[in-house]
Amino acid sequence: MKTEVPASPLGNFYKEHIGFIKAKNVDGLLNQYTEDVLLISTLTENRKPLYVRGRQALKQFFESRIFSLEDFEVKLDQWAETENTLMIVESLKTRSINGDVGEVSFYDNWVLRDRKIAVHFAGVVQYPDGTYA
Repeated sequence: MKTEVPASPLGNFYKEHIGFIKAKNVDGLLNQYTEDVLLISTLTENRKPLYVRGRQALKQFFESRIFSLEDFEVKLDQWAETENTLMIVESLKTRSINGDVGEVSFYDNWVLRDRKIAVHFAGVVQYPDGTYA
């Protein structure tokens, strides 16, 4: 069963977030984050966490990794939120600029401060090769 994004302030923020990624709008995306943001991603070749600190490093992360996707489709498997936190599990089907197709499942956790993402943890559940974390 597909989980729908709720019609809540955080649900709208998430929809905007996905829209910025699809549009490759780095400024819009960066404006959703605090200046001192910490993003932790485990979608790495060696499967070790990558720590991205601050907006300048986050910009480089988006431009080199996220914006290498030509297109993607998101299916929400779980959604949980409070006023300042989000925990979701997403399944993505991706197509990169060079035509590679893949599927990945991960959990995305956000902690907001002053209506901006201060901590973003993107942890892989299932890697594109089908193995689990």
